[in-house]
Amino acid sequence: MAQFPEGNGTPFLWQTAQFFDAPAEDDSVQAYPAEAMAGYISETPPTTHDSPGTVVSGPLPISEPPFQVDLKPPRFDVQWRWWEDEASFILRAFAVEAIKRLVQFRLYHDDNLPRSILRSRDANTVTAFLNSLLPPNDGTVVTELTHYDRVEKLLSLCRSKDNEARPWSWFPTSTPNEIGCEAVARDINDESYLQFKTVRFEAWVHYSLGYPTPSVEWFLMQHSQLSSYLVDHFNEFPDQAYKYVEVEKHLRSCNPFAHQAVLCTLKAKRILEFDDSPVSAHRLMRFLTIPIQNLFTTQQNGLIRMLKKLVVLEVRFNHIYHQGSDVKWDSYFEAESPLLDEFFEASSPRTLARSLTHSDDRDFTGLCLQSIVTEDSIFRRLTANWDNLCTVTEECCLAYPDLIDYFKSCVQDLYNRRNYYSATAILHGLQKASPQRFSFNLLFPATSATSHGSAGFLSNFFDLLDAANNYASYRKILQNRPGLPFLRPHAIEYQSHGERGLVGLFPLPDL
Repeated sequence: MAQFPEGNGTPFLWQTAQFFDAPAEDDSVQAYPAEAMAGYISETPPTTHDSPGTVVSGPLPISEPPFQVDLKPPRFDVQWRWWEDEASFILRAFAVEAIKRLVQFRLYHDDNLPRSILRSRDANTVTAFLNSLLPPNDGTVVTELTHYDRVEKLLSLCRSKDNEARPWSWFPTSTPNEIGCEAVARDINDESYLQFKTVRFEAWVHYSLGYPTPSVEWFLMQHSQLSSYLVDHFNEFPDQAYKYVEVEKHLRSCNPFAHQAVLCTLKAKRILEFDDSPVSAHRLMRFLTIPIQNLFTTQQNGLIRMLKKLVVLEVRFNHIYHQGSDVKWDSYFEAESPLLDEFFEASSPRTLARSLTHSDDRDFTGLCLQSIVTEDSIFRRLTANWDNLCTVTEECCLAYPDLIDYFKSCVQDLYNRRNYYSATAILHGLQKASPQRFSFNLLFPATSATSHGSAGFLSNFFDLLDAANNYASYRKILQNRPGLPFLRPHAIEYQSHGERGLVGLFPLPDL
């Protein structure tokens, strides 16, 4: 049993809430939560996940974990770590938003780099940066701060709020017959998922690029600890071990980290025999690390552009892995997005509308009535591209709300070009990103609804968004002003009325 020194008023690292990714003033004293957990023996009886505080078995000594995790970040061998070179230039420049994103994602080896460079900068410049980032309700009196204090305040505003480390809180019960195998698997998976959600996207980026990342290390250690808890439980209750053979089967389609911890434990106890070697933690993480590494390998068009893209990808990551109810762990994270690159490369809404229309006109080549009837490859590709345009628009507007007006102007230009295909995709993305701003009542008040046909700009939005009678308003526009069609209503018309529901759609006009 661990012995605590007498009269020590300072709590041990594991006795207090741990916080991730807060760079220390001096790297030599930075504490990593994963290191603190190594060798820790609990003096508090473990509790169930469902009933915190309920003792389920005696204190468990921590055995050697069968699920061994390598806390070192994955190797990322590139000839030129171009982002590190550009990081210093950004910190010496005057784009405070770029500095903020850089500090958030920590795309540098030395966590003290921003501090040292900002301290060396002109005091008036740092003050201007700080004033531009201070929220309205912040009571900080900048004039009362020293230059170094202003730098620290600036850095704190740039960083994401620290996540509190979550110790593993599910433990095997001594009465397993009362709980089904599927329920046990679900509880383990739920706890593992809660652990996963404590790791921010910027931490995965930092880790993927080969930098030590405390929150990822902590996440891995908790799953290693799970395998230790299971070994100790099987030693104390040998007759219960075989129940976890069924638990392992249920976990195969769940969180891979939880599954591997249970599987390694069953192998170590010789309850399951497999010829294949255990899957390493690095391999389990490849669904995230490989796409992120590829992003930094293939796209070297500037760190400022990369940082902008990472902010959007953070929205995508959170939607898929932190907010989704059905995470597809066997699918790689989609970090590279040509459409997102096209958005950032466009110099104006009109430029983007012209670029989209050019590519759409090309993609619609070969689409015919039979394409909709049979839902052939051309139809499926166009439908998938529409969904992608809608999603990327939503992600961009959630990441950068100021882009909403930009995309509104783009929709108007697409409408003028008779490109209803991209116009409706972007408009639906805007509506998903900001439902209140793009509700029918706000776009077109009821008092003037009878005259919306001549309402100009807002009328176009109303007609394209109005889903009544299978987008009857849009289909009327298309009939009067033929263009590249929004395919969903026409597919529904075919399902309802057969080929006569597609009369007038073809041939498609040249734009």
